[in-house]
Amino acid sequence: MHPPATAVSRLLYGTGAGLFFGAGLAFQSGHTLQDQPPFLIVVLALGGLALAAAWSLANGVGPLAQRFSHETDEEMAKRIQHEVDDLQRAEDVNAKWAELEAKVLTKDLGEEE
Repeated sequence: MHPPATAVSRLLYGTGAGLFFGAGLAFQSGHTLQDQPPFLIVVLALGGLALAAAWSLANGVGPLAQRFSHETDEEMAKRIQHEVDDLQRAEDVNAKWAELEAKVLTKDLGEEE
């Protein structure tokens, strides 16, 4: 399975190419950039924006790169396993402290009686 960033960049490349293809068909049918309303300019701008976003995401820069991970499944599994191990160690330490505190409180209560 591909990382999410790869899937999204492919989707954006396809969207941008589709928008440019649609604009090309509009040019072939006789539409011009001066037509009112300027739908063709909007389509071309959105196509360029989609291609630019795909390129920036594929290179790991830009706002979308922060949203979509470049991690492979193996890297993600290692990271999650490391986090689980850290949590387990923290729980072990907390359990040891609770055990020690219980012993101290038991000893203090035994001395008061």
